[in-house]
Amino acid sequence: MRIRAVWRLAGMAMLLLVCGFLTHPRPANGADPGPAMSRPQEAGPPLQSGAAQFDPAQFNPARPDPARQVSVVLPAMSAAWFLNRTRGLLHDGRAAEAYQIARAALDLYPDSVDLRLGAAFAAMRSARCQSAIRHLDALRGRRLSAGHRRRTDIVRAGCRGPWRWQALIGAVAGYRPSLVDRQRDVEIRLQPGSRLYGLCARLVSLCDPDRPLVSRGQPDSGIDLWVNLTVRHLYRAGGDWNLDLETTLFRRRPRRPGYAGEGGILRAMATYSQAAGRQVRIGAETGHSHFQQGRADLGISQRHRRGEIGLSFAHAADLQSEIGVSHLAVRSQWLDLNQRRYEYRLGKTLHRTTTLSFAGAREISRQKGPGLIPGSRAREVGIGLHWRGDHVAAHLHHGHRREAFFGQLPFLAAPHRAGIRTTRLDLMTTD
Repeated sequence: MRIRAVWRLAGMAMLLLVCGFLTHPRPANGADPGPAMSRPQEAGPPLQSGAAQFDPAQFNPARPDPARQVSVVLPAMSAAWFLNRTRGLLHDGRAAEAYQIARAALDLYPDSVDLRLGAAFAAMRSARCQSAIRHLDALRGRRLSAGHRRRTDIVRAGCRGPWRWQALIGAVAGYRPSLVDRQRDVEIRLQPGSRLYGLCARLVSLCDPDRPLVSRGQPDSGIDLWVNLTVRHLYRAGGDWNLDLETTLFRRRPRRPGYAGEGGILRAMATYSQAAGRQVRIGAETGHSHFQQGRADLGISQRHRRGEIGLSFAHAADLQSEIGVSHLAVRSQWLDLNQRRYEYRLGKTLHRTTTLSFAGAREISRQKGPGLIPGSRAREVGIGLHWRGDHVAAHLHHGHRREAFFGQLPFLAAPHRAGIRTTRLDLMTTD
């Protein structure tokens, strides 16, 4: 009985072993059995941005590579994150660390104007003015918003002071149909009732009032070469007010001798910038010039004074209006002119390099002295297209001017009106 009981227990144990092997088979020889239950993964090295991703197409389970490390790509930090981090470090007084963060951000976003200005500001705050100026020079030639220009001025003023000066040398060549604004052959027909008609009627032996007066002259058309030197003193502290002081010396050298001119201008311009893109400008200038008229006794020496005030404001990011009022006074031995001008301009940015503008103006001129041209009232309308490239800029303008004179000319019996259409193309360097 005891032997049967022992065999019975042994048979039950063998049956349990066989059932356990069938339900839980062991792995093959040499294989890693692995855990029966999942365990928490151990903390590995931190994941890095830019690491190689795991490619399921290249994974072969028959030949596992235990040395292969599978990492996940983290998205790179945005430019805004770097900018906020730089601002936070600057706010905490850690300018050196802020500059290191800004330089690392520029490696990822080299075209970001905000990061470039942030790096310049951090360099200035950490006493690296030479590096700050290099960052500002990298923005030269790029179109900057008013806020970006103000931050640029703050950095430059912090390193080099608010005052700076520039010396500009320019040369302009242009074709003129007449150097003295007169045609080569002048033909005037005396209108009955005019002063000259009555004078010729009384002196019929000297002139016939019914025959035109003809003046033959040499060709007046030619090419003008204007050369100018401008010295500018600019006040830029990054605040609401900016100031420009300019001294300009110019000289006109036409192809035809005897019509040269020269002069100088002193100009001052103050601008006050407000929020929402509004800007107020106040300017004044005075100057003196001398122009030859073919003969020494016909030379004209004149002086002028000009004052202006203007307002510009933005309707949208790409739409801006400008309103201006100016007064001009010109004095010479034959001209005493007072001119008041009202201008309006609407500019629309079509592209980063192209701007379309519509302009209108109203002008009132009063003249005294022995000049032959009376006072007038004029209206102007025009449309322009301005394109600015990396090295060359072009401006195409078409305008129409209508002018009504207050008094009559000596050969006319009544005041007249004049209409002028002008199409102009200007090519210049962006410098």
